[in-house]
Amino acid sequence: MTFTAERIAHCQAAMSKPAPRQALAFLASGRATVEIDQAGYILIDTVDGQSLRDNGRKMGLSGAWPLLAAGMVDQSGCVTDAGRELLQEIGNEGTKL
Repeated sequence: MTFTAERIAHCQAAMSKPAPRQALAFLASGRATVEIDQAGYILIDTVDGQSLRDNGRKMGLSGAWPLLAAGMVDQSGCVTDAGRELLQEIGNEGTKL
């Protein structure tokens, strides 16, 4: 999946907001397994080992829309080095789950 420079810049700027930071912290916690669909949406498969579905469909992770394009997660939904660096920089501030 490729993103335009404008989309990447927009998503990186969005990482200053609480919701994307909380979504990133949630993924980094290891509590969830996720899948990224063809449109780049991060969908929750399981949380704490329990399947999570709404009418049989996987649910989107709220606030996660900029994570892939901003380089915070890779195409398999794993937190990247850049994502870990951001979490270290901000510490627990703004990432309360």
